[in-house]
Amino acid sequence: MFPLYDESALKLKPPYVTLFLIFINVSISVFIFLEGNLEEVIFKYGTTPSQILEGRALFTPFTSLFIHAGFIHLIGNMWFLWLFGDNVEYNLGKIRFFIFYLLMGIFASLVHISLAPLDQAHIPAVGASGAISGLLGGYLVLYPRNRIKAFLMSFYHPIVFWVPAYFYIGFWFILQLLLVGQATFVAYLAHIGGFVAGIFLIFFFKRKKRR
Repeated sequence: MFPLYDESALKLKPPYVTLFLIFINVSISVFIFLEGNLEEVIFKYGTTPSQILEGRALFTPFTSLFIHAGFIHLIGNMWFLWLFGDNVEYNLGKIRFFIFYLLMGIFASLVHISLAPLDQAHIPAVGASGAISGLLGGYLVLYPRNRIKAFLMSFYHPIVFWVPAYFYIGFWFILQLLLVGQATFVAYLAHIGGFVAGIFLIFFFKRKKRR
């Protein structure tokens, strides 16, 4: 169930910080892909739980937010950032939104570091999905009844339909819970940590009420 667009509350001005974050992520990824040293960059700047617990590479919970493992990884994260970031930015304002985004990403990394299984502690985690999960949590609190147009590919033909934000984001969160422990390279614990942090911390950052 892929989101296409939502009922945006952002009608007054462009979401400059959201656009800036997308630009930075895309620029860094394109540069890395063109250089052809993606694996080296991931192991140097990705968040590796075993290194952090040993007191090494303490900068990586920040740097890992701007590194992606491929174009599909990048495009998926940037689409979610664009879709859900503008409304949250409009409510929080530029500075608060930027701080909120970074805090969500770092908190998600800390949850991943704390709870990662021992056999995966040497695997670096990269991507903006932890921070974006925090935005989803904030969006859920601020705009629970916003409608989201979603795309679902059935066996016979594609289905496009509207769903409330609380349903779509709730479905997404349940899926993250169900996938924890599966044999994948996705840090679902980071998603869950960022999402839960976003739900609670948005109350300290929000400054406007919107229907």
